[in-house]
Amino acid sequence: MSCYIRHMKSFLGDSGINPESKEDRKDVDLAIRAVIGKNPEDKCNDVWKDVKIWLHDEEKNKKLALELQKRFN
Repeated sequence: MSCYIRHMKSFLGDSGINPESKEDRKDVDLAIRAVIGKNPEDKCNDVWKDVKIWLHDEEKNKKLALELQKRFN
């Protein structure tokens, strides 16, 4: 499931997203996967590897934040 969400607390909080329940974290996980082009079936560690790239690239970081804000705010 969303093994990497705990590492994104600061990023998500800055975006106004604070998943509290297991279902909330799953929704955020699926949204992140959709934005970065991963499938729901992809292994969590493979998704996290790509998410880290997105978090460290300024343009991708902004895009990820905006897409998540659209979905959850």
